[in-house]
Amino acid sequence: MVKQLFATIASLCMLIMALLMAQPAASHHSVWAEFDNNRPMELRGRFIEMDWVNPHSWVHLEVTAEDGTKTVWAAETPPPNQLIRLGWRRSDLQEGDEIVVSGFAAKNGTARLWARDVKLVAQNGVMLDEPRTVMALFDPNPNGIPAGVLPGRK
Repeated sequence: MVKQLFATIASLCMLIMALLMAQPAASHHSVWAEFDNNRPMELRGRFIEMDWVNPHSWVHLEVTAEDGTKTVWAAETPPPNQLIRLGWRRSDLQEGDEIVVSGFAAKNGTARLWARDVKLVAQNGVMLDEPRTVMALFDPNPNGIPAGVLPGRK
């Protein structure tokens, strides 16, 4: 009887230890769980700010509709380390710059989108001769990372 009690207590302790050691698995959702790849959109607006945070950064811009109403949109982007690898720097966009964000609308109808690319089109109210790509997920930024910033890059 003592052996059986000891075995039961030992089994219970092992089970408790296993439960305490188990950590929730970190999972990452698909972009397409939140955003609709059948609803591409392009927004032109005034850059407000950028949240350089994990797991995804956010570009906030104010878009003026044809009727004059203004809406603040949030465009989700990759995390900061990936943005830097794509050539984006915190100083690339300043408050008030005019930008164009292309991406895919949120499935829930909110003023959010997944940013596929971000282009700077005007600074200080002056149109650039050509839009400057700040981020392009499917087409690397040709003016991206200078040589030597990342190991092994030539």
